Amino acid sequence: MKNLKFIGIFLLFGICFSCSDNDELTQEQEEQNLIQMFSEIESSARSVNCNDSSEWDFTSYGSKNCGGFGPVGFIAYSINIDTQLFLEKIEKHKRAQQRFNEKWEIISDCSLASTPISIICEDGSPVFAY
Repeated sequence: MKNLKFIGIFLLFGICFSCSDNDELTQEQEEQNLIQMFSEIESSARSVNCNDSSEWDFTSYGSKNCGGFGPVGFIAYSINIDTQLFLEKIEKHKRAQQRFNEKWEIISDCSLASTPISIICEDGSPVFAY
């Protein structure tokens, strides 16, 4: 009976410690994950043609590691997509980039991204006005 308990505990520890997480990924693998996440964000943002700028909004994305966590830039999106899901993806990407920057000690250029004041539709694409 004691052997069964020992085997059970051993298996439990083996299962717990064999689970992979981001600590096992290389810097390049984590960077590719960030690129893939942002690619999905961009695809969602570009899934609608820009014909009426009043149906568009923008948000910051990414995270620079520079005495705080300023955005990398801004991205326009149609209010006709699932904005809640879109903004959740933006936030998830932002947190992942913060962790990546801290873990790999990424240094930023510390430049501030210019905040757009509005969006203009040009040839079906959103363009920022500053």
